[in-house]
Amino acid sequence: MTRTEIFNELKDILIAEDERNRDVIASCTEETELVEGLGLNSVGILYLVISIEETFQIRFENAGIADFRTVGDVITYIQKKLGEKA
Repeated sequence: MTRTEIFNELKDILIAEDERNRDVIASCTEETELVEGLGLNSVGILYLVISIEETFQIRFENAGIADFRTVGDVITYIQKKLGEKA
């Protein structure tokens, strides 16, 4: 799966979790910050993790999403986890 495909899937997940911020999410970039840029709180991040795990069939480690600042950080982590599965 390419980085662009992961990014597009991640945006779809974010929109499904927060329909009200559709325009903000649709225009986000890899540099967009999860908390400040997308307005995610701890509950939103938890739902995001669950959705990512289900969609990509990966598991976050304890050092997972809390260590990520940007959308690009999450994409890099997903790519790494998908590479481990291959």
